[in-house]
Order: sequence, then C-alpha cells, then structure tokens
Amino acid sequence: MGIAAPFHRSVQSAKRRSAIDIIISSMHQRIKKIHFHGKAGMKKRDRIIDIHCHILPGLDDGAGSMEESMEMLRIAVRSGITDIIATPHYRGGRHDPSPETIRERIRQVHREAVERKIYVNLYPGNEVRFFSGLEDIPLAEKICTLNGSPYILIEFSPSDPYRFIRNALDEVLGMELVPVIAHVERYGCMLEDWKNVESLRTMGAQIQVNASSVTGRAGIKARKLTGTLLARQLVDYIGTDAHGSKSRTPDIRKLLKLLDRKYEDPYIEKILCGNAMKLLEPQEL
Repeated sequence: MGIAAPFHRSVQSAKRRSAIDIIISSMHQRIKKIHFHGKAGMKKRDRIIDIHCHILPGLDDGAGSMEESMEMLRIAVRSGITDIIATPHYRGGRHDPSPETIRERIRQVHREAVERKIYVNLYPGNEVRFFSGLEDIPLAEKICTLNGSPYILIEFSPSDPYRFIRNALDEVLGMELVPVIAHVERYGCMLEDWKNVESLRTMGAQIQVNASSVTGRAGIKARKLTGTLLARQLVDYIGTDAHGSKSRTPDIRKLLKLLDRKYEDPYIEKILCGNAMKLLEPQEL
C-alpha cells in the first residue's frame, strides 16, 4: 500500500499534466475566437499582442512569484491582451536565464494559468542589453530572440549617445537579425531629437514604445516623444514592459482609449497586433 498509493498519485498527476498540455496546445485556436469589448468608447479587438513583458516568475526584476504572474495575466486579460512574448532581461552575465529555463518557466506558467482558466498565449524572448561582444555569443544557446524569429529586442542605457546606439544596431543587423529597440523614448539622444528615431528606423531597426509612456505615466517628455512618433507612424509596436501586479502592470485600458481617440484604425491594428503577428510564426535563424 505504501508504494501503490504514491504510484497511483503519480499516474494521476501525469494524466493531469498531459491533459493540461493538450489544452495549452489548442489555446491559439481558442484565443482567436475571443473578442474584447472593453469599456464604453473602446472598440472591439480580436487580438492584442504584447511583445515586451517581464511576466515569468523569479527570472529577473519582474514577477517575483507564480502568484504574481497569475495576477499579471488576469490584468492583461482584462485589458484585452491575448498574446505575450515574455522577455526577461539578458545582460551578458552569469545569472541570465538560459533559453531552456525560459521555455520551461513558460510551460509552468501556462499550466498554472490553464488550471485557473486564464487563457493567454505565452512565447519566449529576451530583452537584451547591448554589450560589446554580442556578435560572439552563441545565439541559440544563450539568448531567446522574439519567439525564435530573426527579431531581437534590444535595449540601451538612457545615457548612451546616438552614435553608439547607431553603431550597435548596425552590428546587430550584421548578425542578420532585425533589432527592435526597446522603449525608445527612454534614451536621452532620442528625447533631444525625434529625427534620430526616424534615422534608426530607416537603417532597418524597428521601434517599440511603452504603453505607460504614451499615456503620460512615464513623464511629459516621454509622452511628447511617443506622441510625435505615433503621429508620424514611426512606431512599430507598443509593449507594456510590465514588471509586476501592483506597479508597472500590463493594464492597457487607458492606452486603448487614447489610441482610439487620436489615431486611425489601420495604424492602431498594426501596432497592437498586425506587425507582431510575424513574430508568432517562428522562422529559421
């Protein structure tokens, strides 16, 4: 009896995990059928993709526990987000999570979310702080591009000069990757002149801004720059850059109302979903 009971429980546990995996594998189809109605004045959207989020527990300065990850997912669902690329920090140090660790943590979060009837698609990624020697890193072994695509989320220090950022992006492009500049509105050289953003986009980089910057929570300067970039359609993605369930959350309801009030539908759809769809279908690096 002492052996049979634990064995019986382990069989039940294995069956339960298998059932959950089947549910997870069908989540893409289920989420495609979800319609987000939001509050009064907000338009219905079938899909919203967040390409920048620190939602995996215990991997960086984002979610500190599985419970916090679940609360972040609830907030995201209430906002209408259907897909999230999880992007823990990669800074070229000893404590950076490996791609295997990131994928396993995504599986754990997925299973827990399905058990709680929270349906969001999660995909692997990294937010990579650029450093000298990045081109020498064995990419597949160390870094997650955005869902295995040739697109990589790159961040810089707020004080990095424009020339440094431009040269760094040129190096990334030379690796046959497409750099997506994380929260471009944080960098002093971009705040000084929005045309620097335009120049980087012209050379082949793509532009991501934070939802909190668009709505003004990150300050007047960031709001002004993101407004200029959106008006000129120089933004490719809006991400939450969420780090928790209490502050810096994935709540984008205020953002959606602002976008619907100020910008045309085709462009809104591109930066909330259309441009990111190509990241959800992995391509061979």
